[in-house]
Amino acid sequence: MPDIFYLFSLLVSPAVQDHLLIPKITLGALSAVLLGFIVWAFFNTSWFQYAFFTDLREFLTFRSYGLRKMIDRWQKTLARLETAQEAEYKLAVIEADAMLDDALKRMAFPGATVDERLQNLSAAIVANVEEVQKAHALRNNVVHDPNFRLSLDEARKTLSTFEKAFQSLDLI
Repeated sequence: MPDIFYLFSLLVSPAVQDHLLIPKITLGALSAVLLGFIVWAFFNTSWFQYAFFTDLREFLTFRSYGLRKMIDRWQKTLARLETAQEAEYKLAVIEADAMLDDALKRMAFPGATVDERLQNLSAAIVANVEEVQKAHALRNNVVHDPNFRLSLDEARKTLSTFEKAFQSLDLI
């Protein structure tokens, strides 16, 4: 036991401490730089924002966290109708159907395909479920028939149907 006290008193002696001054300063500066990097990385990564601000944002806005992305995606889909190209109209219908499929998957509706998930929807959940099924059938025609013609009016009507469904599900 006395050897431990002797060793400790030797380490804290002024003679040894004078020799350790340069390593102490160097390691202290390195520690400060590394701590600064950790703080910088902590605030600049999305993990911090996700872990702390997601719940706060949902609580204060009374809306789900991913809703902003959904609204932005919907706006981009609607913007496709502003072009004078039939291909863009078709893409808008396909994207709207894909958005509905993603939403139904996240809401855990049973079914392996969009058709099966739409069959499990009731009018209490989505008021225009029959119209949505027709819009999905139109989307299938667009995808599977390369000669299918889609007019701007048809595309607007179809996107209006999807929009009503999204509003029923509180997604936009």
